[in-house]
Amino acid sequence: MTLSLSSFVLVLSVVLMLLKNNKTFKQFLANKLQKSFSKLNRHIPISTNFHLNQSKNFEKSVGLAEVYDALLQLQEYGVRGFRQNAVLFHRASSLNAIHLEQLRKLNYFEKLEESNEAVNANQKTINSIIEHTLTQLLDSNSLDNADGRELLSVCNGLGYDYQENGVLKRRISHTKTLSPKSNQSRVNEAISHMCRDWHPKYEQERRPLMDFITSRLRSNRFQGRTLVVVPGSGAGGIAHEVALAFPEFDVHSVELSTLMYLCNEFALGHGHSISIKPFAQHFSGQLDTQNQVRDYQIDLSKVKRPSNLQVHLGDFCEFRPYEEYDQIIVASAYFIDTAENLFSYFDAIENLKFFCSELQWINVGPLKYGTQPKVQLNDKELTKLRKERNWKDLYHKCDSKDLNGYLTNEKSLYQGFYGLVKFHSTYKERK
Repeated sequence: MTLSLSSFVLVLSVVLMLLKNNKTFKQFLANKLQKSFSKLNRHIPISTNFHLNQSKNFEKSVGLAEVYDALLQLQEYGVRGFRQNAVLFHRASSLNAIHLEQLRKLNYFEKLEESNEAVNANQKTINSIIEHTLTQLLDSNSLDNADGRELLSVCNGLGYDYQENGVLKRRISHTKTLSPKSNQSRVNEAISHMCRDWHPKYEQERRPLMDFITSRLRSNRFQGRTLVVVPGSGAGGIAHEVALAFPEFDVHSVELSTLMYLCNEFALGHGHSISIKPFAQHFSGQLDTQNQVRDYQIDLSKVKRPSNLQVHLGDFCEFRPYEEYDQIIVASAYFIDTAENLFSYFDAIENLKFFCSELQWINVGPLKYGTQPKVQLNDKELTKLRKERNWKDLYHKCDSKDLNGYLTNEKSLYQGFYGLVKFHSTYKERK
């Protein structure tokens, strides 16, 4: 009797799940984790284009340690996905013989195997993201100093060797240590955003946002130097399109999530087709297995980095341009409801007035608050707040019947759509 790879992984994952309750095994894992996370014990800042130096746009840059942590989480995707499916396998296996026989007739366990195969396919794309990131870091920095040695340590910790000929090579055998801080929901969100931001199928979700932003940008005849800032830009699709549509403007993309940032940089620099199965582990609401594990091919060879686009990793609330502009326009999409403190977003945007003669804000997105918000304003309150803070609306519309999808699976029984708050405002500095 032979086992398929997926069946073997399911069995192995069940064994690991049982082992995790063993005290000796848990102590062994703790020791491995301690060694893994002791590699980076000092802050090494990272700036635009993966340079290991302090960014001019942030008072404190995100560090190499955060990038390493994100890469570890990406590397864990497959193992954790198999483990999650093993839990489903284990639960079903506890049923009585009659029910198990009925599940076999439904090919239920084959469905779990197909999900595992889809997870494995996603891991191959994720490995490309990891290798692209490491290659960019190695190519952008000197390796003969302390920071360079830390970078080589990062590669080693992820199972890669940097050879004398400049080639990054993955070791055949590499023991993965699972981070206790790993957030796989964020990993899934990031790779799903690769589809939303770059796959033609999701053009129907992106187009209403882009049409509004570009129409408002074209409604003004800007003179002199113009900067468009795209906060919370995710995997970077909107910032990329704005940069292409307005080559005369500088466009700065700012993203706080290291996972999203790495996906953005990968999309701009990979140059080859990739495959993503975004619903591989979405078991609820499915019509059939084939829809659950279906593939999205994204041709990144068609994606080129515009010369007027800069991609930043950092907190938008701390972002500062290092140049003066005649006008700065903040273009936010699906952003303001992500704030823990909405007032900090207002403050950050208004502080950009110190770097320009004219400040404008174009927004399109829902008001679906998350991230433990201190305040949750409705559209009417948000409109009043803009007026209170000396913003003058040039355009405002909120239509609950004009709905926009967000990572929507149109071939499932559950689909998410949002009404959009659209406004375009200009700021008059408060006295």
